[in-house]
Amino acid sequence: MKRLIRVLLLIFVVGTLIYSGGGLKEFFRPSTVRAFGDLTVDFHVPVGDPIFVVNNMAPGDMEDRDVDVANGGAVARFVVVKGIRTGGVGADPKIETVLDIVITADGIPVYGAGSPTGIKTLSHFFTDSQNPNGVPLGILNPSESKTYNFKVTFPQNAGNEFQGKSVIFDLTFGVIAGENIVINEVYYKVDSNHGLESVKDRINSEKGKKTGQNDEWIELYNPTDHDISLKNWTLTDNTNKPTIIHPNKIIKKGGFALVAKDASMWKFWNEDSNALKVETGNQIGDGLDNNGDHLILKNSSGIEVDRMSWGTDTSGFTPPAVNPVVSLGSSTERLVPGFDTNQALDWESQTPPTPGI
Repeated sequence: MKRLIRVLLLIFVVGTLIYSGGGLKEFFRPSTVRAFGDLTVDFHVPVGDPIFVVNNMAPGDMEDRDVDVANGGAVARFVVVKGIRTGGVGADPKIETVLDIVITADGIPVYGAGSPTGIKTLSHFFTDSQNPNGVPLGILNPSESKTYNFKVTFPQNAGNEFQGKSVIFDLTFGVIAGENIVINEVYYKVDSNHGLESVKDRINSEKGKKTGQNDEWIELYNPTDHDISLKNWTLTDNTNKPTIIHPNKIIKKGGFALVAKDASMWKFWNEDSNALKVETGNQIGDGLDNNGDHLILKNSSGIEVDRMSWGTDTSGFTPPAVNPVVSLGSSTERLVPGFDTNQALDWESQTPPTPGI
């Protein structure tokens, strides 16, 4: 599919060894603090030491450990984790089928008992981790940190058939992002402090004529690991008339591009100076309808790479869904740049708008 999301960064691989007869000998083996991309992970143990060292774990015993993750980047990230079985001792039923696992974020369950996933065993964790995006833990905003607690419990009712068995698995953290450029923010409901709206949404009351001024804008984001030329890319609204980007503008990896009719509108904004500015020379379609409209982004080959909508137009999502109309002067923006599940829940109202950020 054109907008499949994927794990772009596998943060850390940790060998883990669990015993039933001998106890939970080793649960994680990371460095104390590791930095990967925008994320910093603190496991609170000396370099080379395992996170968990437990002897003679009996039915009913539990061990847990906090892992702190901080986002030092300029954009929000969606944090995920994977558990991958790499070995172990013992025939079926294997020990992971009986060990319960619960992951919490700042005390709130995000996986396992008490979370929307329901009760999970370590075996479930391995299976769920086979998803390309792993197990989602939640959004981490810029400069934000969260404590993820991993708890494994040997149930009270576990039988003797699990004695002497073990399991070895790797643990990886990562972030979810898109495989291509996405529409990241749309400013369609222009207030009087930020210019005039499109032909469709504003009438010159003095002359009784429509005005051609259009101070709407669209923000694109490149979540990939390479720069991309926007030359001959198109944006289309519900008129089905594509607006073509003619200049050979290069959107940097991890960068933003601001698309507008012309440069005059930026006098109304204190936008990020690092953001790429793209002038189309024409408004998008016949202007973005305040009550409901959609946007389709296609690359230079005419292949659709993203779409979204708002208000009465529900065609931007699968299945069709409502992205509520924002208040005057606000924008609609993705919760996480590059994070695209093709659902209206990816979007929220942003007040004030944040062009290029």
